[in-house]
Amino acid sequence: MMPRSLFCCILFVGGWVMAGASPLAGHWRLLPERSTDLSGWKALDLDIKIEGDVVTLQRNFAAGRRTFEDVTPIDLAKADNVIPVSMWPDNRHIGAYIGGDKTKNVHGQWLDGGRVFRLNTDLVLATQQGDRRVNILDNFTISTNGQQLTLIELRSTRTRPVVYVFERVSKDAQRKTGNAE
Repeated sequence: MMPRSLFCCILFVGGWVMAGASPLAGHWRLLPERSTDLSGWKALDLDIKIEGDVVTLQRNFAAGRRTFEDVTPIDLAKADNVIPVSMWPDNRHIGAYIGGDKTKNVHGQWLDGGRVFRLNTDLVLATQQGDRRVNILDNFTISTNGQQLTLIELRSTRTRPVVYVFERVSKDAQRKTGNAE
């Protein structure tokens, strides 16, 4: 039997560790009816991991049996993270593909006491008219109850913001195959 004082100590320390964890971390599923259209994709799951100064965003796109996984690790201690890009999955139907050196430069920062995570991304897209430099500002904002994540994305090539609303899901509820059927 565990002594009561040891139990209380474990409970206190466990609660403190949980309180220090970012509410942004976890598994999220897109709510399409409240979001900008995914343009060719039918589903999007987002997995956010935070380990020290590194925030890793994993996006899992799906449309029928077609899937694509995009992983972006951001070291907040660095002024610039150069990340290789195999494909640009956003707005595939417009004929814009990853161009240039097939990398993106990303800088991340916490705002509002850790409630908002901002990314500033620069990349080059190849279009029919030639290569085009694009800047993307992403604001990830968590709801007060921690169950909803809103991503507002501003692109230098677009006059209207892209808005994605996600709900928190358990690890068990994640799509195992990425299949959107």
